[in-house]
Amino acid sequence: MSDAPRVLVAGAGSIGRRHCANLRAAGAVVTVLDPDAARVDATVAAVGAIRGECSAQIPGGYDGVVIASPTVLHAEQAAAAVATGARVLVEKPLACAAADVPVPVADGAVAVGYNLRFVAPLQRLIGGVQRGDIGDIASVRVWFGSWLPGWRAGDYRASYSAQRALGGGVLLDAIHELDELVWLFGDGELTVAGALVQRLGDLDIDVEDSVHALLQHASGVPVHVALDYLSRDYRRGIEVVGTRGTIRYDWASERLELEALDRDRLDETVAPDVDEAYRREARAFLGWIDGGPTLPVPAPVGMESLRLADAIRAHGTR
Repeated sequence: MSDAPRVLVAGAGSIGRRHCANLRAAGAVVTVLDPDAARVDATVAAVGAIRGECSAQIPGGYDGVVIASPTVLHAEQAAAAVATGARVLVEKPLACAAADVPVPVADGAVAVGYNLRFVAPLQRLIGGVQRGDIGDIASVRVWFGSWLPGWRAGDYRASYSAQRALGGGVLLDAIHELDELVWLFGDGELTVAGALVQRLGDLDIDVEDSVHALLQHASGVPVHVALDYLSRDYRRGIEVVGTRGTIRYDWASERLELEALDRDRLDETVAPDVDEAYRREARAFLGWIDGGPTLPVPAPVGMESLRLADAIRAHGTR
């Protein structure tokens, strides 16, 4: 592609604004649209994007489309974007439920924006496990917690996270942790043995604030998942116990640790650098538009974490 790629970003909230800035820096001509005119104007002023329509409708004429709207709009907007012939990057998750995803969305023109696939310490951890650095996997745990009023700027009650009608709730909000498990184990390898999906705190929300789930790999390996909107201090991490060692990454302490029988102990401070992960994702998206490889999570892979979320909700709300 000789000319600069033309990319439409649907959604002018904080994540849409980030995509606009990163895509412009990577060389794209970026247009932003959103039903909220004030948010469009603020994004245009902040990052220099072209002002698009004050609408949720997806027009044609773009090489790429980024869907950065509330979760409830993802599947419909992605299908509309595919129909224009564009390459499409949908912010996680692909939809509110797997049944909401129309078949064309999984047809090869859509990728899901699991930007943590570009975070260097996670790449090192999962790469090490897949190389066999800790032997065979014996157990895994992933965790995420963040105090919702502190996480979402302004009035947390107005954010999509707090509202069922917009696709909120910690299960979908923190679905990155489920994608890490798909990344680690592969597609279709996990089932849900049990789960609790609950609202335990006193936040003014109509969605779950806590998820505790026990998953199981086809080999019998147990996987523990804990997600919440209640932890006052941010916490996040992944730990994989193997037959010959243990490896973990803790986001709060920024520590990557490896304890293994036949390797030197590793204990490093490694910042996750989420901003750089988003920049890498933007460059990869433009490369895909230009004929390069697809992003790490094409839609069929993105469906796997969504199916896990569906199964956890089904178990946890019986």
